[in-house]
Amino acid sequence: MEQTKSFNLIEQAVTSYGLDFRSLEIEPVSLTTYGKHGDVHYKILIDGHPYSIRLLPEQRYTGSALSHSTLDTLELQLRYTDYLRTQDIPFMERVKPMHEALFTTITDSDGQNWTCCLFRWMDGHHVTANTVHMVARMGTLARRLHDVSLHQQEIRFPFIDHTVAYQRWLGDLQRLSISRMPEPLRNSLQEYLSLAQQHLDTARHHQSSSLHPVISTDLNSLNILWNQDQQIVGIVDHEHIGATDRVQDLAWLIKWYARTESIESHTVSGRLAKILLAHYNSPTMLVPEKDPRLAALLWLSGCFNLHFVVRTKHLLQEAGQHTEQYNPLQLHLQTYRLRGERLSGLLI
Repeated sequence: MEQTKSFNLIEQAVTSYGLDFRSLEIEPVSLTTYGKHGDVHYKILIDGHPYSIRLLPEQRYTGSALSHSTLDTLELQLRYTDYLRTQDIPFMERVKPMHEALFTTITDSDGQNWTCCLFRWMDGHHVTANTVHMVARMGTLARRLHDVSLHQQEIRFPFIDHTVAYQRWLGDLQRLSISRMPEPLRNSLQEYLSLAQQHLDTARHHQSSSLHPVISTDLNSLNILWNQDQQIVGIVDHEHIGATDRVQDLAWLIKWYARTESIESHTVSGRLAKILLAHYNSPTMLVPEKDPRLAALLWLSGCFNLHFVVRTKHLLQEAGQHTEQYNPLQLHLQTYRLRGERLSGLLI
């Protein structure tokens, strides 16, 4: 987004909160990000005080495979961040607009509507190469987040069953034409899709006593702030707060925090996975490591997520037009097959 246009949009957003300010600056080195929904995130200074501002485009609320993105849900999410802070969970503190609203809405010069969320800035840094100490703290935090949600009866989110999205993505891939592919590659793809279906069938078999709904947020490494003493000082994302169950949430946590190198890496550690589960389950055992549903959801979270599906569709389309693109598709499948073996091995 052009700098002048960005400033005008942010100035309008800040003004919509009813703040009386003399100066407004966009930090030169800021967390300006453009997510898959088109969200824009800036660090700004209002009269010299730091804030985080998030601008969410209107089209964000057309629906999402793994979450319900609606303005009504956003209201629940922001109310829930207030609740978490009352429970001493270090969630970012929102700035309250005029007239008791939870957020504001503005229209830019192109006629596009933006939803504006303003928070007080939290200092800290992200860590994407995990250590034993960090993983232990994340397991404890996740357990605490899940437990405090059981005491909040007023805020009710729609329950998200991730297998619904996985099944839809699987159907999308199965419907793509692969008849022109060489037989070995066609067989390789069909075997991978069959494996995904097996994990889906297991994940849908709700035999775990820990299926009871909890409220969770997105605890991936880019949403957690640490201080120099490896203490968690902040959680900075609210757009994925919603109802799930412990096992679904733990599958994603294990995938994220078993990594030993970076958020892009597929290198994972069984030791880190077990430490996370041990600190989550303390003092009572809730989710055994050998829970077949946990293993299935862990595989799906790493090997049949949106990134995998989008990349697979792209490579299939490329292969349909250019036969030399068969090799990248084969390599893609081999990479994720190996990743699946590594993830499944974490719980052995």
